[in-house]
Amino acid sequence: MKRLIYFVLIYLVAVVTGCSKPKGLLYSDIARVQLNDTSTVNNTFFYEPATVTRDTVYIKVNTIGPIANFDRAVNLMPVVEQGVLNPAIPGVHYVPLDDPSLKKMMVVKANAVVAMIPIIMLRDPSLKVQSVRLRLGLVANDQFGLGQVKDRSCTVLFSDRLERFFSWRVDSYLAAAFSSFGKYSTGKHQFMYDTLKERVDEEWYQAIAKIGGQQHYKNLLKARLEIFNADPANLASGKAPLRETSNPTSPIVAFP
Repeated sequence: MKRLIYFVLIYLVAVVTGCSKPKGLLYSDIARVQLNDTSTVNNTFFYEPATVTRDTVYIKVNTIGPIANFDRAVNLMPVVEQGVLNPAIPGVHYVPLDDPSLKKMMVVKANAVVAMIPIIMLRDPSLKVQSVRLRLGLVANDQFGLGQVKDRSCTVLFSDRLERFFSWRVDSYLAAAFSSFGKYSTGKHQFMYDTLKERVDEEWYQAIAKIGGQQHYKNLLKARLEIFNADPANLASGKAPLRETSNPTSPIVAFP
């Protein structure tokens, strides 16, 4: 019996020793960066006076790993996309990301774990007739490696025309405004702007959502659309029924 107990004790010691972590092998890794959100960022100069020639959107970058007591550079660079129409042109549509004026802003500040990287858009006349696309991707440097692959790139889409805003970013119930106003189109957006005589953007949507006003605005717009489409002058000119685009064969605008 004593001999059996002796062998059991030896076995248990061996198991415990084998399962313990040797000192010096605790988890550690280099500092890494990844984007906080990879959704497309939409922006427009449409609502701004003609004197506004620049605008800025900020891309939030999160760090993973050690914190430093000094500023650390972040490399967020344009990505060339083959076959994409209307790519944003550096120096024409936006300030190049390697411009010396941006160097001090393209950093994670000392003792910080996030950075807001500025993308400065330029109001080129071409934006009146087209939306341009700027694809951005994080690049490793001597300060940071890269985080998850799916969180390394995003797109900024901008123009001097009406654009989707975040709460209407897609035509599905993933976007809150879709529930109230249905499928997005430039024709519908323009009609809402002309009817309401105010900015119809993310700030506007959040304001009406805060007071539960979505149903009120939907009913109002549906009623005004019926009046617009029944107006003999609009029918005679071809403006009615209102369509999603300037193409006369495009779908007719409707609210749910």
